[in-house]
Order: sequence, then structure tokens, then C-alpha cells
Amino acid sequence: MANLIRLPMAGKIQCLTPDSTMLRLPQRNTLSAQAAAILKEGIQSGEWKTYLPGESELSTRLGIGLGTLRVALEQLRRERVLKSSPGKRHTIIAKQGLLRPIVARRVVLLTPQPLHLLQGLVMFWMDSLREQLANAGYQLEAHSGPALYNRRPGSALEAFATQLRPIGWILYLSTVSMQKWFSDRGLPCVVIGSRQPQISLPAVDIDHRAVARHAAGMFLARGHRRIVFLSPNLDLAGDKLSEEGFLEGVQAGGKLIEGKVVRYAATSKGICSKLDQCIKLPDRPTAFLVGRPLHALTTVSYLISRGIRVPADAAVISRDDELSLMHMVPSVAHYSCNSTVFAKRISRLVLKMVHAGVVKSSQHFQMPDFVSGETLG
Repeated sequence: MANLIRLPMAGKIQCLTPDSTMLRLPQRNTLSAQAAAILKEGIQSGEWKTYLPGESELSTRLGIGLGTLRVALEQLRRERVLKSSPGKRHTIIAKQGLLRPIVARRVVLLTPQPLHLLQGLVMFWMDSLREQLANAGYQLEAHSGPALYNRRPGSALEAFATQLRPIGWILYLSTVSMQKWFSDRGLPCVVIGSRQPQISLPAVDIDHRAVARHAAGMFLARGHRRIVFLSPNLDLAGDKLSEEGFLEGVQAGGKLIEGKVVRYAATSKGICSKLDQCIKLPDRPTAFLVGRPLHALTTVSYLISRGIRVPADAAVISRDDELSLMHMVPSVAHYSCNSTVFAKRISRLVLKMVHAGVVKSSQHFQMPDFVSGETLG
């Protein structure tokens, strides 16, 4: 997917780093007009010089329907920015220098993945936040890029801060290095996720520690004595809290309970490799808590493929929720967050940030509901 490069500042076109992507999210109250404005910015910055990408790709990037996108494209045709013919790509006919830069009060969201790869709950709170910010006169922009999430993101973050100068920042799935960078500089910032130890930032997250502790108790109540928490090796505070909560739940069961945290590379191949090691043990585990919903699906299908019956031979719980869990057979036990309440918590904290500046450090946790499934037995 091509990178979006934009942001006119002080009369000059400033470009984001080549390994980053940016997408300003259109405001709900003028969706097609905002989409048209965003497309103009892409042309103005030189991201697209001759043709626009296909309508399907643009629709996915902007998070809008094809009908809304086509209204925006028609507006640009009327303004003689674009020219198009049936069955052909949209040709850019306006000169970059003649397009008026659009300046807006913006809040920047940093995410490790492009928008089209984000899952249901994330898109729900993001859409709700976009609407709340638009009503208050602000625009939400999403940026993603590997350089922001490596072990030394300082130079990339410095470049972003210099170029974008937003009124506030939102960090999603942020690493310890990212959180420390923002905390040290005292920038207005909200963390969507758990804070790393010794970090002073406001944050909103699911109570992963309580979830993992509860899941361990659910396994113990069903007679499991050898249980494993499959935790993605991603250096995220929420995963570390989950590991602590899981071990607390195991210890509550007494000395006869064997519980282990197994970290895996956060890919299907990585989790299958660890599962293979687990099931080859003489006393193999009989219950698995999995730290990502898609990897819980991988766990269930891999165990079945190896002749291990779920849940007769091994029980599985997913720590998180995802829409695809609804379509799995057997149904997967998991924890489901009230998305409306979660979105309101985030919007309230972000709006406080844009109105008041730096918000006092605090951690807001929400406990999700347990959804029983056939994989638990």
C-alpha cells in the first residue's frame, strides 16, 4: 500500500518519513466534503501526481463507503481537480501549487498498523472519537509506521512532532520507548492501552490483569492442573499485566497447579511453534489462555489438526474479543468489552486533553464480561 505524504507548513510542503503512513480521518458531520479535502491534501503534498488509487483502496483507507467516496470524487471533478472516464482511473489535472493547503486543529493517533488492518473494537472507539472531536472543532489524523514502534523511535517521533505540531497525541499499542519519549517531554498525550511502569501518562485500557487472573480460575474450577498462558512477545504493558494476573490466579490454586507463561512471536507460525513444543511434553498442558483473539483461532485449529480434541483434551480461552470468534466451531470462550462504555471513556479523556492540555497521569481500567464458549467445556 502506498504511503500517504502530506502536511504543508509555513508555506512549504513537509514530507513524512518514507516508512510511515498518514491518514486524516474525515469528520462524520461532513463526510464526503472532508473526504474530498483529504484527497486534495494527498495531491497537494505530492503523494499522488498523475492518478488516484482505485476506489476500493481509497474507500478502505478513508474508512468510508464507496457511495460517500464517489460523492467526494464528483466534488473534485466539479472543482477541476480530477478528470475521469468510465472504466478508467481518476486522472489528476490540477497543479499542486494551485491547491489551497487545508489547515486544521488536529489530534494525532499513532498506530502500529494501517487502519484497514485494525479490528472491530478499535474501529468502533476510533469512529466515536472522531465524531466527538469533530463536534468540538478538531480533526483526528491516524499515522502508522515501523520507525515509530522500533526500540529507538526518538528520531522518528521528533520529526513527527516538529512537522505535525498537533494539539494532542493518542498512542495505541505503544511501546515503553514511545511512552517514555512522550512522558519525558511533557507533551499532551493519552495512551489507549496500559502504561508501562514508572510512566506518567493518562491511559485507558481493558483490565488485562484481572482478566487473566479470572481465566486461570475458570480453568482451575474445571479441574485443569497444567495450564499455559500464550503471551505475544511485543513489549506491551497490557501483556505484562496479563502475565502477572495469570500467575496470581495459578498460585491461588495451590502447589499442585502447574502454570507457565509461554511467549511467542506474534504470528501464526510463531504460536504454532510454541504449541508444538507444549503438546510434545510428557505431561502436556490441558488448558490454554491465548493473548490475541486471532491467535486463539490458530490455537484451536492447530490443536485439532494434531489430533487433540477441544475441549475434551485441551480447553482454550481467548483473552480478547474479535468478530471472527462468533463464526468459529467450536465456539471460543473469551472476554468481551462493552464497546460503547469503552469509547466514552476514551473520548472523555481525549476531549479533556484538547481543552486543558496535559492531563494528570491516571490509569482507567474497564473489566470486560466473560463469554462462555464450547472451547472451555
